[in-house]
Amino acid sequence: MKNILIIRRDNIGDLVCTTPLIEGVKIAYPDAKLYLLINKVSQDVVKNNPHLEKVFVYKKAKHKTKNETTLGVYFERLMIFLKLRKIKFDAAILANPVPCKYSLRLAKMAGVSNIIGADLGTSDIHHPFRKQDFSGKHQVEHTYSYLSAITEQRIPIPPVRVFLTPEERQQAAQRMQKLLPPVGRVCAVHISSRSPKRRWPIERYAEIINRLVADQNTAVLIFWSPQGTLTPDDIGDQKRAEQLLALCQNEHIALYPTASVRELLAGFDLCDRVLCSDGGQMHLAAALNKDMVVFFGDTNKESWHPWTGRYHILQTESGDCIDVTVDDVWQKIKTFD
Repeated sequence: MKNILIIRRDNIGDLVCTTPLIEGVKIAYPDAKLYLLINKVSQDVVKNNPHLEKVFVYKKAKHKTKNETTLGVYFERLMIFLKLRKIKFDAAILANPVPCKYSLRLAKMAGVSNIIGADLGTSDIHHPFRKQDFSGKHQVEHTYSYLSAITEQRIPIPPVRVFLTPEERQQAAQRMQKLLPPVGRVCAVHISSRSPKRRWPIERYAEIINRLVADQNTAVLIFWSPQGTLTPDDIGDQKRAEQLLALCQNEHIALYPTASVRELLAGFDLCDRVLCSDGGQMHLAAALNKDMVVFFGDTNKESWHPWTGRYHILQTESGDCIDVTVDDVWQKIKTFD
């Protein structure tokens, strides 16, 4: 194969879980050109990925900014597909491991005839995967199963990966030097989640942070989802982060605002361990091979646990993180010492 297209139109965590498939395809076909079609929300995940020839990014109409029109968004998308059709793909992989009519439509718009994906009961998918065709239980394993459609090689599943530049790391280190005194260990606390069941009370985060910085060799960086992360009118969690800092007045604690996924990744990269909720931020930390303690709410942990790195999952019978105690969290954090 010379040209292969992977389509993944979901959010940040889903694309992180697709990075092993991207790497596996490149291992199977090292001379092939591998292209990726994704939506704008997740584009920072694959920036600088050495396995990709080119990333095509389209915007969903619901993510348009206040200065954009729906017609303008669709026109930009049309230009993308005109470029895709010129490439002449040997195959397209619809990387979502559940049936997705929209991904199929994108592949057809790109002019691909050999399409691999979850079974939609239509002849348009030339290599359909039914439930029994997917291996394992995790999202990474399901997505990676598509590799079997284009090669008979048995290639072990790689870790989930992201690729930071030396400049990104340097800028983050310089930021931290201005925020914190020199310490031996830095912990990340990310307080945001789109799901109410995965949101832990600010007062409990404060108690954990104060316990951490009781060790004078430990500091804490507080992260949160900024305004507009999920939708243009999303207010973000800055106010909650400021409230948390007010409860933890200590020179070893600082807010670390981020305006992009790349800044969040570079900030996490500074830290030895991460306390967060299940979601995109957890998968980004996994892609950096971090130790994690994670609030899971009612998420299926077999399907969505961190794929890479050491981790502990905190999940209650109620499926609500408010039932997780401070001592529950502290005991898990201390196991990494």
